[in-house]
Amino acid sequence: MNPSPARMGVVALRVVRQLKRDRRTIGLIVFAPIVLMILFGYALSGDMSGVALGLVDGGGHAALRAHIESIKDFNILYMGSESDAERLISEGRLDGAVLLRPEEVRVLLDASSLQISGAIAAAVQAGAAKETAGRQLRAESSIETRYIFGYDLEMMDTVGPAILGLVVFFFTFINAAIAFIRERSQGTLEKFMVSPLSRVEMVSGYVLGFSLFTILQSATTLFVVTALFGVPLRGSALTALAVVLLLGAGALVLGAFFSNFARSEFQVVQFIPLIITPQIVLCGIWWPLQSVPEFIRPFSYMLPLTYAAHALRAVMLKGAGIGDILYPDLLALGIFFLIFFAAATLMLRREVA
Repeated sequence: MNPSPARMGVVALRVVRQLKRDRRTIGLIVFAPIVLMILFGYALSGDMSGVALGLVDGGGHAALRAHIESIKDFNILYMGSESDAERLISEGRLDGAVLLRPEEVRVLLDASSLQISGAIAAAVQAGAAKETAGRQLRAESSIETRYIFGYDLEMMDTVGPAILGLVVFFFTFINAAIAFIRERSQGTLEKFMVSPLSRVEMVSGYVLGFSLFTILQSATTLFVVTALFGVPLRGSALTALAVVLLLGAGALVLGAFFSNFARSEFQVVQFIPLIITPQIVLCGIWWPLQSVPEFIRPFSYMLPLTYAAHALRAVMLKGAGIGDILYPDLLALGIFFLIFFAAATLMLRREVA
């Protein structure tokens, strides 16, 4: 049978009529690309800013110091000793430090973010070039670079921990949202609502049930990242898994919450551009938060992946323990979980009465 344009037109017209009745789909088709293009455009075009740089002035190199101080992207903290600078870098309060001495210039770097360490090193080299051109740099002077963390890190090492969190968050969110939709469509939630179970007990049960799968997923993903791609694990594997599990719990209740706004698995997939993609752009996975434009940056600190990525980098690349990432990373993940746990519970009450 030859294809008939008339019959194909009937099918196409039916699809158009279905879409016309689905306002949610029309809205996502029209507005989601606009929102994403704006996010990507600003994130990729943003200049590096807010880099915390320590400066220890031991004398000399006036032109180099003036060049560093003139860079508006650096938030400079003046310090008295190299040991203080090294301690603050170890604690994550500084991105790097520059030590000026008559006989040398020493640069201390944290290479867990290659973009930031590269920007600091490039600024020092540019300032040194100005001194050389102005004949202010002594012949015996030199620039020594020392990495407090990550002298041997590659790009995959720096993004691997964040990707670990992203994979778990993405699949937990999708699976949880679809599971709740199926429970509604099959009438299981209505049966639960007439049982002695409270709504808090119902949501808590789902969290515990999905946590078993999240543990398996997290352990498998952690193994792949470390064994297959060679990302270092300098801290405890249990600490890394604890971070991922807390992130997964937040993704679970987030999926339960947004399942109230969808009527099918297809509509759940439509939430991916609005829920998952902005976190990839703004949470510092592919480029540091310092490169996110300042007027958008506050939104980065509302996203769970921002704190999970920072905590996982600290554990896997720096060997941090629970106490080192308790504040603000684990605290922020805990608050995110509690907020959406309460929201999912309230929406469950409103949806099924």
